[in-house]
Amino acid sequence: MARIVGLDLGHRTVRAAVFEGSFGRFQLVAYHEVPVAQDLDAPPDLVSRLAALDILRGGLEVSGSTSWSATFPAESTSLRTIALPFSDRTQVEQTLQFEVENQVPFDLDDMVVTHRIIEVTEAGSEVLVGLAPKAMVGPLLAGLSDLGADPKVLLLDADLLAHHSDEGVQAVIDLGHTRTLVALCKDGHMIAGRALSHGGRDLTVAIATALDLDFETAERRKHHIGLGRDEASTVELELDNGWEDAEDTRPGQVIGEWDEETTASRGLNVAPTAGLAGSERNPEAILRDAMVPLLSDLRATLISFEDSLGVEVGEVLLCGGGAETRGLRDLLGEVLGVGVRVVYPSDEAAEAGGPGRLALCHAAGMRGGAGKGRMLDFRAGEFGFRGDLALLGTVVRYGVLAAAALVALGIGWFGVSVASLNAEISSVEDEIAESVLATFPDVPADRVSDPSMAVAIMQEKTLETTTWVETLGAVIVSEPPTLSVYEKVSRFVPPPNEARIDVSEMAVSPGSVSIKAETDSYEAAARIEAALQKVPEFRQASKGDEKKVRENILFTITIPLDGDDQAEAG
Repeated sequence: MARIVGLDLGHRTVRAAVFEGSFGRFQLVAYHEVPVAQDLDAPPDLVSRLAALDILRGGLEVSGSTSWSATFPAESTSLRTIALPFSDRTQVEQTLQFEVENQVPFDLDDMVVTHRIIEVTEAGSEVLVGLAPKAMVGPLLAGLSDLGADPKVLLLDADLLAHHSDEGVQAVIDLGHTRTLVALCKDGHMIAGRALSHGGRDLTVAIATALDLDFETAERRKHHIGLGRDEASTVELELDNGWEDAEDTRPGQVIGEWDEETTASRGLNVAPTAGLAGSERNPEAILRDAMVPLLSDLRATLISFEDSLGVEVGEVLLCGGGAETRGLRDLLGEVLGVGVRVVYPSDEAAEAGGPGRLALCHAAGMRGGAGKGRMLDFRAGEFGFRGDLALLGTVVRYGVLAAAALVALGIGWFGVSVASLNAEISSVEDEIAESVLATFPDVPADRVSDPSMAVAIMQEKTLETTTWVETLGAVIVSEPPTLSVYEKVSRFVPPPNEARIDVSEMAVSPGSVSIKAETDSYEAAARIEAALQKVPEFRQASKGDEKKVRENILFTITIPLDGDDQAEAG
């Protein structure tokens, strides 16, 4: 069974979401989290985050079928929207480089460029382009690879937030440790994004500085203090030390409905207290003061998105570790003037507590197999994922070069020895025989007693190796020949609510597809057969060997493939 691990290399915590499944259907197995070492002087660097990933990696069950998906930070990325007068993907790819070069102040040779078409109209297409410095992409991928977590895709974290949006215009806000992501989404796709340089760490540092605390103590105080409460209620909750009833964050609850004021006219309703000494300021006031720059940037960003794109934000979705800050939803609702709710990526995340912090790793795992063109993926160009086939190709190429070098060395050495050491020809012949036997152990010893025969064997083996490499190169394609057949079968079987199908065995040969499966009833088996017969290349599909075992029906489906079907499947 295939396994996908979605990674979120956060500055506070490294998180992973593990999924298992097949035929494009994956289910969550578990979440894993490891904290990153912190101090008050500076945020953790890549080395510290990879060290935390190393610990997390040791606790995962990894096999040859495991693939990885990782995030790339939006704060290290430049996003541009490019309008092109055509919608054909090939034309977009051929033209985009020139259009981008005219709009950015970067040398594109130093950047990884990726894109996604976000809208197609009669006038052409709108393309979202992401640019990331190779100097940052390279070390990140190298560090992940060294830990045995070489990702198949490296997806923009802001783009992944769209996984948690659904319909209409929504702003998904991820309040992280060192930055806050804002993704403006329309019908489940990001159309604009931005990373703000404020995060939960700013609140922790403000508490630590004002109250003279170390980082971890300030972090705990931050989550216990919260926002939006008066001093009396804060003291009462601190004495209770439980917080169970402090705030209900179940899915669907909305804070801060629209009112008569627009987001442009609303003020930040946060009373400044920075002029007071630390001992005279209550912790809640310290937090609210520290939130002012972030709230100002959030409001300005959303207004800018609305004005530039001609849309109106209907809802704000909140996630990230900072989403757990008590009272934050109420404050955002007041400042932004729009409904706010917390993202729940899964029931397991809700049970784990603080579900918003798991949103990015969950989306990375779920979107890791979405396919090219569906997400902004920085595994492009020289950083493209090559996987095991590329490694095999490299080994074969170096093996051929080594074999050819050895053959050339043997022939040259033999010629010089014959010309200059005729008196020792018998010894030379023995050495040649030993060299051939060492290089090609499967050759019988009696066949290399004659020097000319030894050379012939070397040439023959070299030709065989070269032919084998060429043949292997011909079959190394971007997609295995049978993969499209698997994909079509999984795509055209009825959905689970119409007919459950559990496939125990599936074999694809040049002439047919054979499936052994289990379902609930004879009627369900017939629906599955009928659904497959609607696909032109599966029109001859037929079920058989039906037998009832307990409450289930075991059956087989055979799909003959004619020449045209095989060509299309390949």
